[in-house]
Amino acid sequence: MKISIMHPTLNGGGGSERVCLDIIEALKEKGFDVFLGTFEKTNWNIVKEHYGEIIKPDQEIVSPRILNRSVYGTMLSFWRLSSKMPKCSDVAIISTFSSSCYWPSIKKLIIYYNLSPDKYQKSIWHLYYKPYVLLQRKILTKISNKTVLTNSSFSAKIFNQVCGVNADILYPPVDIKSFSSSKKENLIVSVGRFHPSKRFEFLIKSFQEVKNGKCIIMGSSTGDMFSESQKYLTKLRKLIECLRLNEKVKVLANCPFDLLTRILSKAKVYVHCSYGEYFGISIVEAMSAGCVPIIHRSGGAYEDIIDYDKYGFSFENVNELSSKINFLLDNDYYEEYSKRAIMRSKYFDKENFKERIVSIVESN
Repeated sequence: MKISIMHPTLNGGGGSERVCLDIIEALKEKGFDVFLGTFEKTNWNIVKEHYGEIIKPDQEIVSPRILNRSVYGTMLSFWRLSSKMPKCSDVAIISTFSSSCYWPSIKKLIIYYNLSPDKYQKSIWHLYYKPYVLLQRKILTKISNKTVLTNSSFSAKIFNQVCGVNADILYPPVDIKSFSSSKKENLIVSVGRFHPSKRFEFLIKSFQEVKNGKCIIMGSSTGDMFSESQKYLTKLRKLIECLRLNEKVKVLANCPFDLLTRILSKAKVYVHCSYGEYFGISIVEAMSAGCVPIIHRSGGAYEDIIDYDKYGFSFENVNELSSKINFLLDNDYYEEYSKRAIMRSKYFDKENFKERIVSIVESN
C-alpha cells in the first residue's frame, strides 16, 4: 500500500511533529510505502536531536508556502502540495493544524487535526476567519471518503461546534518507554516550543514565591518560526534577569533528547502554562518520568490527561501556581501523586496510537 502524508514542517520541534513522525513509523513498520509532503525541507539531524531515533519516509516532496502563515495561505499551500503528491497513493493523511483540502483523486482521506478551531469562535478576528470556516465546512461536507480525527475530547467538542463534523478521538502518541524516574530533586521543569502561547512567563513569575525549588524551562527554537521564537526567548531571559531569578530559573533552547530525558527523570514537578492546550504530549512524557503535573485549568490537558485533577494539579493564576509548587515540594504525599502520574501515562502509550492509525488506514 502507498501512503501520502502531508504536514507543514517537521523542523518545528513540537508535539504535532512528533505525531507525524509516529504515523510514519507505524506505517513503515507495516511495510507500506510512505511519501511525506512538507512546506519546508526536513533537517533530519535536528529532528533526530529533538526526538531521538526516528524512521524516515521513502521520499519527501517539498512545496514552499504560498503567501504566508495565515490560514488562507496555509489552505492554498496544502492544495498545491496535494497536487504534487504521488498519484499512485492509496491513502492520504493530512497531519495538520487546522486546515483540510479537497483531494478528489484519492481513495481514502484521513485528516488528523492537531489543534481545535476554537480561535475561530472567540477571536476578535472572527470576521477575518468566517469565510475560511465556511469554506472548511463546505470542503468537509463534500468529501465522502474521509475519516476525521482529533487529539482530545476538548478538541472534538469545539470541532463539532465550528465545523459541524463529528471527529473521532485519537490521543497523540507518547513514547513512555524512553522516560524513567531516578532520584528526585526539588526541580520543576516545563517543556515546549518557545512561542508566546506556551506562557512560560507565568512559571518564571511564580518562582518569586517558590521557597526551595529550582526551575528549568526547555524548548525548541527552530524551523519557520525561528524569528518569533528568538524574540520570545529574549523576553523570557530579560524577565528572569529583571526578577533576579538567575540562580533559580534556567532556560535551555534546543537541548538534545537524551538531556531532556535525564532532566525529567530528576524533576519532581512538571508545569504546563498554556491556556486551552488541546492535548500536551510533553505533559504525559513528564508524567511517565514520575513528575507530578501542574497545568492550567483549561483545555484537553485538564480534561483528558489529568482528568479534572484526578492525576495531577491545576491552576488559574501565578499565586495559585506557586502555592501548588510549594505544596508538592514540601508535602509527604509527593510519592503517591508521582505513582498516580506514572500509572496515568501508560494510557497514552504510543503503541496504542500506532495500532489504531494502522487499523484506520487498513479499514474499508
